Amino acid sequence: MNFDSLHLAQDFYANYAKKVGFVTKVRNTNFDMMRKEAKIPVNQSLHCTREGYRESRVKVATRANRIIATRCRARMYVMLDREKECWVVSRLELRHFHPCSAKKAVHYHEYRELTMHAKCVITDNDEAGIRPNKTYLALANDGMMTYFVRIKEINPNFFYAIDVDDANKFRSALWVYARCRALYEYYRDVVSFDTTYKRNMSVYLLVNCKHGLSFASFVGVNHHGITLFITPVQLTSKCTGSSK
Repeated sequence: MNFDSLHLAQDFYANYAKKVGFVTKVRNTNFDMMRKEAKIPVNQSLHCTREGYRESRVKVATRANRIIATRCRARMYVMLDREKECWVVSRLELRHFHPCSAKKAVHYHEYRELTMHAKCVITDNDEAGIRPNKTYLALANDGMMTYFVRIKEINPNFFYAIDVDDANKFRSALWVYARCRALYEYYRDVVSFDTTYKRNMSVYLLVNCKHGLSFASFVGVNHHGITLFITPVQLTSKCTGSSK
């Protein structure tokens, strides 16, 4: 396999890694010894980031798996062919010593990208002098709505209901996954509306937090007497009184 430049070879391996579910890094680069001042690369090795062996600095009590490198041998070597004036793959190792997941690759910060819509919103709001936190809240609301629509397309049994104010900001939101709806059909004899949690921080960052959305949930009980989480609910302080 040939590449016109080293940059194209790096992009090729990075795109392959994203599809498989791992992250790459440049392990080392050798330069032309005859022209040291020019610093012309002649070969380079691209490795999986989990090559070698090292442990996380996070304490055991807060992290179950502290090993962040597994001596993975997946890598690609490329070298400069001076006669053809191109880069060729001299060695390729595809086998990993750890599981890879293409679906989870989006969580790596190397592969996180803003959509064109988000970039336009950020640019327009910045030119209009809108504060960054206002821009973030607008994108967060759009992101949550996009998530609801996407899950509904994947599974028609997913249910959601939202209420927005005049500024198109969330006043309340309720969503139920298909599995939770199935559990309700079996264990609906005892269902409680739990409002003991004033705020849920994981959702607090996703929805409009200016008015302080309160967290509530519908909880059922199975035949073993174990509580089952059925569905979450987000309410503003204005809606909390009407929910009782």
